[in-house]
Amino acid sequence: MKKPVMHFVKPKVRQQIILICMFSTFIPLFIVGLFSIMQARKQMSEQYESQVSTAALRINSTIFDITTSLYTSCDNLINSNYLRKLLGSDFSTTNDRQYYKLATDSLTTMRSTTAAIASIMIYTNNPNIPSNSYITTVNNYSGLQWSDQIAKNALNSWKCLTSEDSWHSKVYELSIIRRIGINSTKYSAYLVLSIDANYLKNRLLDSEYTVMASVDNELTFYSSERNWLQKLIPFPSEFDNNYYKYTGPLVIDSKKQLANIVTFLPYKTYNKFYICVTDPNAYARLNRITLIYVVILITVTLFPIILTILYSSYFNTRVQTLKNAMHQVSLGDYNIMKLFKGDDELTEIFKDLKSTVQKISENEALFYQSQIVEQQLINKQQQMEYKMLANQINPHFLYNTLETIRMQALSTGNKDVITSIKLLGKSMHYVLENTGTDSTTLAKELEYVEVYLSIQKIRFGDRVNYTINYYEDMDLNNYKILPLLLQPIVENAVIHGLERNKVNGQIIINISKTANNMLIIKITDNGNGMNAVQLKELNKRINSASLDTTSSIGLYNINQRIKLLYGAEYGITFASQLNEGTTVTLIIPAITVKEA
Repeated sequence: MKKPVMHFVKPKVRQQIILICMFSTFIPLFIVGLFSIMQARKQMSEQYESQVSTAALRINSTIFDITTSLYTSCDNLINSNYLRKLLGSDFSTTNDRQYYKLATDSLTTMRSTTAAIASIMIYTNNPNIPSNSYITTVNNYSGLQWSDQIAKNALNSWKCLTSEDSWHSKVYELSIIRRIGINSTKYSAYLVLSIDANYLKNRLLDSEYTVMASVDNELTFYSSERNWLQKLIPFPSEFDNNYYKYTGPLVIDSKKQLANIVTFLPYKTYNKFYICVTDPNAYARLNRITLIYVVILITVTLFPIILTILYSSYFNTRVQTLKNAMHQVSLGDYNIMKLFKGDDELTEIFKDLKSTVQKISENEALFYQSQIVEQQLINKQQQMEYKMLANQINPHFLYNTLETIRMQALSTGNKDVITSIKLLGKSMHYVLENTGTDSTTLAKELEYVEVYLSIQKIRFGDRVNYTINYYEDMDLNNYKILPLLLQPIVENAVIHGLERNKVNGQIIINISKTANNMLIIKITDNGNGMNAVQLKELNKRINSASLDTTSSIGLYNINQRIKLLYGAEYGITFASQLNEGTTVTLIIPAITVKEA
């Protein structure tokens, strides 16, 4: 007998598995991941920009405060009559000498009592005035660093001047040049006050950022990086005379940095200050984090793709083996392989195939018997499914059944049963009504709590008593609250707080609204209370998922629901004294129905 020829079918399952995974998982995952990375990068970039802007505003405000303070501190001296008379006099009278001493003493006091001042000097072209440490007589002002301000006819002006420190190193100092009005048309005088560079550095130093400052777009008078002193701030766009403001990338020393440039007009002068604050590491950190995210995204995408390809190849090989075996049987050759790799549905199919081949070779009677057994198994499965469906009790059916029992109890006049069933029905109705919802009114929630407490009152008698207090002007129907929020706390107070009370157990619920629009709900019981150790442990458990007790899990869930919906500043707290009772304070925002 000629052995039948085996026909190999072109594999298709592998391609289908790969395509399905690609379009249903990998591509959406990659798109969502890429979008998330872009959003995260955008948020981080905005955060860095906000931080740099805040630092720039702080520097701006600090320089404005320093310049304004120093400007106003010398007003009394400049506007004094004795200084005007002195600088316009011929220094020939006793009063002139007294004025000279008074001016010198004032300058000495100002210099010694103000840490921000590096130097203070009055320059005058009046040859009659003797020179000293604070007053200098000059023939003309052309040789001075600030003579250009005189040419501009600027009465008050800020400028960066140079000087030498004790080590003969050049120091750049921000200085104010103020013209002094004197009682003479022949002479003139100017006050030059310089800000101490170290003082300015101590006030402005920020280790995280690079700071540069200049006046009137001239060379910088201050920089946290010494190599940028007396250089122009690299403006990224065209300079204009309006308020200049910029936030974005800036290339400094061939390095891209995140920069914020702001301007301000100083007090009573016509200058303009430019403040540039840069974060040299912002873009590097941003790119590094983005790269990490991209690597993670590629890893989490490629890894399942590789697994899918490997598994699809393995699965396709097994499918082809099974198909070839089935094709061999269809041609009448029952001599198929005995072993089939794997332990899954395909293996079961192969076993069924072998069983089928064996049954075909057996008599017809055994074949029909196997069919009967198979049908019996199907019937048993259907019976099991029916029983499972029958055990699924509909909560609405149970509620309707309770209502039927209540009507029967009403017809027999059993008031306690009627009341109990009615309260239980209300409780179930509230739970069903709020299943799947995220809010209810405070009035309905308290009504549900009263139903629960009424049931406990019927059960325990005088062991459970309750009072609900709130201000008369509070409309409880006007406030929204999470459903099923208060009852677990009250239930915990009944079970754990009043469990040892034989009589006169009290639960008091106080509701108030604060001036900052928060609802304060305090639930107090006069039960066992807790010692300090127990109270500390309870406060710890409500902030971490503990599996010690069911009540702790319930209180933890309530606390987490509040924080997740309203914010971390809201939640529940506990206060307790041993043998005196416990108070649970619940704080939530006072959200009205109109606001919700």
